[in-house]
Amino acid sequence: MMKKAQFRFGVVARLAGLVLATFGLVVGMVAGPANATPVSSASSSDVSAAGLQHASWFASAGNYVALGDSFTSGQGAPPYNPGPCLQSRYGSFPSIAASISRYRLTANLGCSGATAADVGVLQLPAVPANTALITLTVGGIDAGSDAILAACAPDPSAPACGAAVAAAAGALPTVGPKLVALYGAIAQKVPKARILVLGYPHLFNPGVQPPLGDQINTATDALNSVIQGAVAYVATSRISYVDTTAAFAGHGIGSSLPYINLTTIPLLATANFHPNYLGNLLAYPVVLAPYGL
Repeated sequence: MMKKAQFRFGVVARLAGLVLATFGLVVGMVAGPANATPVSSASSSDVSAAGLQHASWFASAGNYVALGDSFTSGQGAPPYNPGPCLQSRYGSFPSIAASISRYRLTANLGCSGATAADVGVLQLPAVPANTALITLTVGGIDAGSDAILAACAPDPSAPACGAAVAAAAGALPTVGPKLVALYGAIAQKVPKARILVLGYPHLFNPGVQPPLGDQINTATDALNSVIQGAVAYVATSRISYVDTTAAFAGHGIGSSLPYINLTTIPLLATANFHPNYLGNLLAYPVVLAPYGL
């Protein structure tokens, strides 16, 4: 129990440090040079000691590469880097998690709309063979998540919405083999990497936007089961399934503090139905910390 409590405190302390650092950066940008203060008169030995202490904690545990779809790219946390992938400039979960871990983020290759095939063909070849850690979120597009949101967001009661949900359910059996093939290809390409396969969070708080919200959450659970099953099928100790639903619980669309974006005007805004900056900051690091990230 003590170890568990200490672990939780450590994660909270790291997150609090990042929040304070972010707040300090924002304040500094607002205050500007006019409010600048002289550098403190700390001795060089004090500075050296502090530097060594920080160096021991932040010494790299290896290179980290993020692969996957819009949940990896940080589509829910604009502004974006130039290009079609909608990669968050500041707020993707890989960049946030790596900033408080001993891994060095070599590249976030996540791209909006990426399928399992896209990851294997377009992203995996760019991963260095000496990569130590890989995170992966993919499978949603293969299961038809984009089609569901496009059909259901304008009118959840429309027949097209029900048809899209039914089509996604029918597509699930085809997703598993695609994921198994991808996981095997990643393990072969990067023979020494730890591979963390993340599931998807629930987008809605229970009972919000009935019946669509609960239907989408149920579909998410079904997809996560397929992802988890594919990880188990590969049966490689280097590949782990990471559940994200608990960390996002109580913070879906309709909650008082949502971790998921939803802007009603326009309803199909680019960032909608993806984890926002808070979700990437407060949820993902918690589920990734047990794996050293």
